[in-house]
Amino acid sequence: MYGRYCHVCGQENLEPKETVWHLVQHFFNDITHFDGKFFATVKYLLRKPGFLSGEYVAGRRASYLNPIRMYVFTSAIFFVILFALKDPKDMVNMKETPDKRETVAELLQEQTKLQKDLAGDEDRGDSASTERDMTRLGIQLAAIKKYYGDTTKRTFTETDLDMLLSRGIKDSLPEAKQLLSGLPQKDQQKVTRAIRRYSAVKRDTVGENDESQANFFGLSGERYKKIETYDSAEQALPDSLRDGWLERRVIHKIIAANIAFRKDPKEYFSHVAENIMHSIPKVLFVSLPLFALILYLVYIRRRKTFFYVDHGIFAIHLYCATFILTMTAILIYQLVHAVGLGWVKVIGGILIFALCLYIVIYLYKAMRGFYRQRRFKTFVKYCIVCGLSFIINSIIFVIFILLSVVSV
Repeated sequence: MYGRYCHVCGQENLEPKETVWHLVQHFFNDITHFDGKFFATVKYLLRKPGFLSGEYVAGRRASYLNPIRMYVFTSAIFFVILFALKDPKDMVNMKETPDKRETVAELLQEQTKLQKDLAGDEDRGDSASTERDMTRLGIQLAAIKKYYGDTTKRTFTETDLDMLLSRGIKDSLPEAKQLLSGLPQKDQQKVTRAIRRYSAVKRDTVGENDESQANFFGLSGERYKKIETYDSAEQALPDSLRDGWLERRVIHKIIAANIAFRKDPKEYFSHVAENIMHSIPKVLFVSLPLFALILYLVYIRRRKTFFYVDHGIFAIHLYCATFILTMTAILIYQLVHAVGLGWVKVIGGILIFALCLYIVIYLYKAMRGFYRQRRFKTFVKYCIVCGLSFIINSIIFVIFILLSVVSV
């Protein structure tokens, strides 16, 4: 610096000696300035859909909160509240009730009941389902007699019976052949569907009774118990028959997911649910520029009036309004259930319904306010935008779910 002011930036040549109180004043001034703009912006955002986007495009921006800052603030508050109120583990409802166990005598009673039901169904001409159940039960009883003898004390779970059904068909028991031959072709397929669960091609790396496997993408990772086993099997193959780099990476993830699933299914699904919940902000962040692209394509004939960035600002304001309205509905729901009074529930239900309805029509009103086209044309474009955004968001969400499943 030369003299009192800097010759480059013009800043006064002073050594700032700020007190703690001065810093506190700066902090509260920034917060209150931000809050003042925020509430003024929210008022126009909710009461006049599309107005803020129009003001921003027209250059009148000083009186309102910057769209980017508003998106960051509203989305952060929304997801903090959402994650605070909803534990991802609550999404997993795996009741640890023991499997129902049945004796041979109970299975025989069930068979007698089915025979009576079959006689009544034949009068009504609706016997296909009962015949299918009788065939299934007959094969299971034949398999029990074949593999366990005339047992009376042994009990069988539903899983045991499914495995006996599969084994009886695979081993071509005479009783199974006879029972299946009496069914129509489509019913035979329904009866033998259990085979797909229990007769997958298995190598010596999978135990005979190890049936709890998570299968993904239709790849063969479920055949292996360990990643090392798969790598060894790949090394034994010639280069031309080995899986590609990407397929190997995916199968490694699948095997790791299978290991976690076999170890503790409930904990595995809890982690998956947590990953999915924490993927929602990412899904919305990724979908925002794609939503703006949809708007750009729908209004392609007005590309000289509205640039892609203008559609992006409109999308940001739309997302901010959706966050605020949804957050309000969630808080009302929590308040209603905390109070528990009947009349409060009625009023709360009406308010939540009104908010949900407003969320649905908000986009239409915002498109009318921002793009200023006639009602019918706006409604047609509203339907197109909703349809395309639903498809794209669904694809993005499915991708994130699949990534969540294999990244536990």
